[in-house]
Amino acid sequence: MKKRPGLSTSLAPVIGLGAALVVASVALADFSQTDWRYIKSIDLPSELREEGLIELRPDVELFAAGASGLVDVRIIDGDESEVPYKIEVGKGESLRTSLSVSLQDLGYVPGRYTRFTADLGREGHLHNRIEFDTFTENFRGQGSVETSSDAITWATVAEEPVYDFTVSDVGRVSRDTEIRYPDSTARYLRVRISDDGDGQVEISGATVFAIEETPAREVSWPVSARSSVQDPDRQATLLNFDLGVSGLPTHRLRLDIADVNFYRDVTVETSLDGETWSGSGSRHAIYAFNTPKFVGESVEITYAEGTERYVRVVIFDQDNPPLTTSGAEVWGHERGIIFSANPEKTYSLYYGNAASRRPSYDIDRVLPYLATEDLLRAGLGPQTENSVFVPAVVPQPPISERLPWLFPLVAAAAAVIIGVMLFGILRRARSMLPPPG
Repeated sequence: MKKRPGLSTSLAPVIGLGAALVVASVALADFSQTDWRYIKSIDLPSELREEGLIELRPDVELFAAGASGLVDVRIIDGDESEVPYKIEVGKGESLRTSLSVSLQDLGYVPGRYTRFTADLGREGHLHNRIEFDTFTENFRGQGSVETSSDAITWATVAEEPVYDFTVSDVGRVSRDTEIRYPDSTARYLRVRISDDGDGQVEISGATVFAIEETPAREVSWPVSARSSVQDPDRQATLLNFDLGVSGLPTHRLRLDIADVNFYRDVTVETSLDGETWSGSGSRHAIYAFNTPKFVGESVEITYAEGTERYVRVVIFDQDNPPLTTSGAEVWGHERGIIFSANPEKTYSLYYGNAASRRPSYDIDRVLPYLATEDLLRAGLGPQTENSVFVPAVVPQPPISERLPWLFPLVAAAAAVIIGVMLFGILRRARSMLPPPG
């Protein structure tokens, strides 16, 4: 789990109180055993010696049979008491602070390197990344960074490849002009970009950053290729993939493509039934090049997280032949269910109640102040049916919805009857009235 901020000694009583709340609070959510269809036993880690926070990871069965967002998860201990928990999503975080710099000593040594020096104005600013701006296209070289406090003594701290690859008819395909280096507080940064035969890189500006990142945690889901269909109307290939069940959260996929030297626009669509598809409509680009000027590929697509069973990638081929694809890999952000467990107790996880609501526990507010990195991990047993489960009675829709044809038929029949009655009344009235004079 991600690392929590450090805590001062003065907060220790607060933390102790928070931990006590996590352990001792009695949950008062909407739990009744008869409303939950499935149960999984929770296997406590063997290393757990005393009561404390542990973590378990949801499995495929839980995602497939649980309610959307796992809002129906309930943890029940051996005393049939509800245990508070919190679900954390491993999306990662990035705190990015930019620092303005002035550029000095811009120059170019033919056949060797382009250089410039960035001055932050004073020492003391924490920074770990620099990105330079340039209008130069189609270059590739090795970027090096040196740091100095006095602009006299320099120390090399990083070397990374930098490049730009632009195709005239599609615009920029790929660019990376950012160089990462260890945390520094030096005032000066000297950057050199090696000339690998592409000539001078004209520098138009630079920005220094202080970036604090917590990497995302992801889980790979099994996926199978369902079909590959040509759509002549869109001049596209439709690649259909099946995750096997609905409920698995996904947000990223990678295509297995054998071809090289291509560039295609793509979009991602999802479906619950494999028939009705929806998507944001936003396009991404995939490419793979192996040329003297550029070697690189990008065949991964990130899209809005969803839990649909079917995923379809639309590759817009235009007038090009279809790409040769052999499958895909799919990932989702990892979930962790954190709760406090006592090694002397047993615990079960209940789920399968679409009508339940998301519970609200004190642990939601206490957890940010507790250390949750490197928690012991619990396991989940097989899915079993809850023997006391009582299916909810689904209210019948009104008869007008169940038999939409009934009311029009009754109205038509009533109109016919009324018409016949009026016709009879008119006939009797005519027979009773005297003949006209």
